[in-house]
Amino acid sequence: MRYSRPIIIFSFLALSVVIACKTKKIVPSAEETKACDEKVTYATLQPLLAKSCNTGGCHDESRRRMNFKIYSNLKHFGDEGEIKQHVLIQKNMPPREKLTGEELRQFRCWIEGGMLEK
Repeated sequence: MRYSRPIIIFSFLALSVVIACKTKKIVPSAEETKACDEKVTYATLQPLLAKSCNTGGCHDESRRRMNFKIYSNLKHFGDEGEIKQHVLIQKNMPPREKLTGEELRQFRCWIEGGMLEK
């Protein structure tokens, strides 16, 4: 019984942090919500992937299944909803350098356009 009060306080604080993180609103910029007026393909995304994703052990040859230099790997994570979740919603990928509104728009347009290779 002597530990019950600290455990209750800790549990309340932990729950508060989880709720605060889950309810954080991320408002998209005007640039990233612009209409998709051009076809964005995997080939179109190559320079962005090379700059932000395929570097330093992130999504390169060292990651095998998560090597985004291979179209089918990126498409798999797009189909699973992982790209949308991490890049567009949580905006925690890439972790080091945040994408611009235009770069986010390109990913959104690629997904909405059917995640085409070419």
